[in-house]
Amino acid sequence: MNERADIGGSGPEDSRPGGELPNTADSFTGRVSTLHEVALRIDTVRTREEIMRVLSDEVRWIVPHDVCFACFTDRPHESYTATIVSGRMGENPLEGKRIPAAEGIAGSVIGNQSPLSLDPCAGGDPLSADDPLLTALKTAGMHSLLIVPLRSGDETIGALGLGSAEPDAYKEQELVLAQLLATVVAIALQNASVFDDAKRRIAQIELVNELAQDLTSTLELDHLLSAAVDSIRKAFNYFDVSIFFSDMENGEASVVAHAGMYPDFLPVGYKQKSSEGIVGWAITHDERVLVDDVSKDPRYLAHVYDETKSELAIPIRVEHEIVGVLNIEDKRVSAFDETDTVVLGTLCDQLGSAIKNAQLYEQLKKSNEKLKELDRMKSDFLGIVSHDFRSPLASVVLAAKALLRRPDTVDQKRLAEYLQVIVDQANKLINLAEDTLSITRMEAGQQNYFFNMVNLERVVKDAMAGVNPSKRHEISYEIDPRVAYVRGDQTKLRQVLQNLLSNAVKYSPAGGKIEVRAANHSGEYMLVTITDQGMGIPQDQLPRLFQKFSRVDTPEAKEIKGSGLGLWICREIVKAHGGHIWVESARSVGTTFSFTLKKAHPDTELE
Repeated sequence: MNERADIGGSGPEDSRPGGELPNTADSFTGRVSTLHEVALRIDTVRTREEIMRVLSDEVRWIVPHDVCFACFTDRPHESYTATIVSGRMGENPLEGKRIPAAEGIAGSVIGNQSPLSLDPCAGGDPLSADDPLLTALKTAGMHSLLIVPLRSGDETIGALGLGSAEPDAYKEQELVLAQLLATVVAIALQNASVFDDAKRRIAQIELVNELAQDLTSTLELDHLLSAAVDSIRKAFNYFDVSIFFSDMENGEASVVAHAGMYPDFLPVGYKQKSSEGIVGWAITHDERVLVDDVSKDPRYLAHVYDETKSELAIPIRVEHEIVGVLNIEDKRVSAFDETDTVVLGTLCDQLGSAIKNAQLYEQLKKSNEKLKELDRMKSDFLGIVSHDFRSPLASVVLAAKALLRRPDTVDQKRLAEYLQVIVDQANKLINLAEDTLSITRMEAGQQNYFFNMVNLERVVKDAMAGVNPSKRHEISYEIDPRVAYVRGDQTKLRQVLQNLLSNAVKYSPAGGKIEVRAANHSGEYMLVTITDQGMGIPQDQLPRLFQKFSRVDTPEAKEIKGSGLGLWICREIVKAHGGHIWVESARSVGTTFSFTLKKAHPDTELE
C-alpha cells in the first residue's frame, strides 16, 4: 500500500462519515454481510450502467462517504475518465474530460495498482499538481480520500474512490471493504464488457448476413450504398459512416453515401483530394487505416462538426482495383478494434462484389437504351435514305424517259436541261452513297487520310461549287492570308465544308446570306466558320446534333430531307485533323458552325 496511506489505526466503529449507519450493519462483520448481498445483486446485472446504478444505491451501506467516484481507463490505457457514482459534488466538472493515464491521484493508483489514502486539502503532494479530479474534490470540501484499483485478474481497468468531509475518516477496515467492493465491481464490469462484446459480435455477424442478402437483392447502386452505410451505423451506433468513391484521374475522392448524426457532416457530394486525410492514405497506400485518437494523427482532416475521436478507413476493391473507401468516425477514443476491421473488411469485400454487379447492370441498362435508340435512329435513317435514293432516281428516270419518247424532236436547249437533271441527281446519289460508305469505313477504323499542304481558298471554292443554292441565297467567303494554308486531306476537308454549306442552304429556306470565314484562332490553330440566317436550332437539341442519325426536330425541319449523317461525318473528319467542331444557334436568327484546323505555311516541310 502507498506509504502516504495512514489507515492502519483503529477507532470507534460508530464514528463514520455521513453519520449513523441506518441498519444493524454498524459492525465490520455486518458490512461484510451487506457487501456479500450487494455482490449478489451486482452479479445479476449485465451492463456498466446497471452496475453503477446498484453501486450508487448500495455503497453507502458498506463504506460511508460524502462522495463516491469511479475512474475508467480507455482501451489502450492511455487516459481515463472520472464518473461521480453518488454523493454531493454538484455538477460534475470532469464529465467527458479525459485525463492522461500517468497523471493525477487516480492515475497513480491505476499505474501502481495499489490503494491510496490522503487528505486532499493538506497540499504538498506532487501528484496533486494540476490534477482536475483532486481540484474538484477539494472544491467539494473533501478532507479524506480512499482510492483503490479496479482490478480483475491481471488487468487494472480503473479506480474506485471514496471521499469524506471528515478528516482521517478511513481506516484499515474501510480499506479492506473498499478493496473487496472494487474487486466485485471490476469482475462485474469485465463480465459486462465480455457480454457487451459478445452481443456486438453477434450483431456484427447478423449485419454481415443481412447486408449480404440486401447487396444481392438490389442492383441499383445508389440504393445499395445508402442502405449499406445506414445499416452499418445503426448496427454499431457509430457517429458517422460514409463511402467515398475514388477518381484517380482527377485526383479526387467524393462521398457517394452517408449516414450520421449530422446530415451535412461529410454529405453526399463532398469532395477532397485523394491524397489527403486518412481516407486519402487508405486510397493511395491501398491499406486499412485504424486511428485510435485522431488528435495525435497529422493525417486527420477536421470538419465542421469536429467531434471525431477515432477513425477507421477500409479500401473497397473491385477486381483488385480500389474504387473507394468505407470511412467510419466515432466520438469515442479507441472505438474500433481488430475484430471490427475484420468484420467491416468482409463487408467491404461484399460491397466490392455488389458494386461490380451494380456497375455491370448500369452498363447493360445504358447499352440497352443505346441499342433501342440506335435501332430507332437506324429505322429513321433507312426511311430517309430510301426516300433520298428514290427521289433522285425518279428524276433521272423521268428525264431519261422524256428523251426516249421523242429523241428526234428535242431541241438542244431542252436536251441540255434533261441531261443536267440527270447529272445533278446522279451526283446526289453519289454523295449519299459516299456518306454511307464513309460511316462504314470510319466505324471500322479503315478511313484513309492523305495529309498534305492544302490551299484553304481552293477547298472553299470547290465546296461552294458542289452546292446548289437557290437564287435567293447569297454565299460569300473571306480568308485571312495568315491562314491560307492548312495541313490536311483536301478531299475530306472539302466534304466537311460542302456538308456544312448544304445544311446552311437547306435550313435557310427564305434565302439570306451565308458566309464562310477563315481566321486566326491561336498560335497553332485557325478557325473556320459557316454562318447562315436560317430558322436556327433549339438550344436543347444542340448537344446531340453531332450524333449519328441525329437531325433537328422542329415542325419546320421535318419538311427538310436529310440522312442525319453529315454532321457526324464532319465531326469525325475534323477530329482526325486534330481539330474541334461545335455549333451556336438562336431560333429565327441563324446558326454558326465552327471548327478548328492546324495551320501550315507554304515553306513548311510536311511529313
